[in-house]
Amino acid sequence: MTWMDRLEKKMGRYAIPNITRVFIVANLLGAVLYMAFKEYAIYLFTFDGAAILHGQFYRLFTWILYPTGGLSFFSLLFIFCLWMLGDSLERYLGSFRMNLYFFGGIILNIVVGMLVYVIFHISISLSMYHILFSLYLMLGLFMPEAEVRLYFVLPIRMKWLTILYFVMLAYDVYSYFRMGVGYGIKYGSEIVLAVVNLLFFVYSCKNRLSRKQKRKQREFRAEFKAAEPRPGSGITRHKCAICGRTELDDPNLQFRFCSKCEGNFEYCQEHLFTHTHVKNS
Repeated sequence: MTWMDRLEKKMGRYAIPNITRVFIVANLLGAVLYMAFKEYAIYLFTFDGAAILHGQFYRLFTWILYPTGGLSFFSLLFIFCLWMLGDSLERYLGSFRMNLYFFGGIILNIVVGMLVYVIFHISISLSMYHILFSLYLMLGLFMPEAEVRLYFVLPIRMKWLTILYFVMLAYDVYSYFRMGVGYGIKYGSEIVLAVVNLLFFVYSCKNRLSRKQKRKQREFRAEFKAAEPRPGSGITRHKCAICGRTELDDPNLQFRFCSKCEGNFEYCQEHLFTHTHVKNS
């Protein structure tokens, strides 16, 4: 049982169902508030390390409402696809694991965001966009052979789409840092944190064995390998009762026990049907 399994056993009942929908609705709410209040809404939503240290603790969480897009047709289409994708992944992984993914990403962003401000005096730009966008990468990592319709027309396997998305994200980070280290830290950190959160989550879900179980597995394999006859050791598993040949004489030889012989007599393929049956009389 892994740490994730143990945590789910203790706290699984507190998981919020349909968690992807919650953050999509929060994002839509942020877009509506932005349309109503413009710059004032952005001011309240922005993650600002200096303001947080001066008592505006609400900024530790209001960045979740930071609008990642407007209410255009393509933005709504993107949100609709995320809605369906989030529901599918939750059915596949369970509500608790999806809660871990989102809240783990949020906590990681807050902690690193504060550390970056304390060390570099730079407030990184935070939003839920890349955490939500990483759901596409999550699908590709869990089900690389799944086929989707790009723009509802072109069939493509998720593994190729996932590679493309990773390349695009890497290029975005590179482009930010080309404009300056400070600029790269401010705008590229969000992408890096989303990818780190995703990879750690996928690894934890796929790594079903605990360290203790893995150690026992390695010990068993080592014992089993040590017990196997090695070439040149002279120890064999099979030996023909007529000609005395073994698998060391010819690795292509096949050996079978005869059901009509009384006793454990094994024969090679040449003598299996031509030998005289042994009778204990």
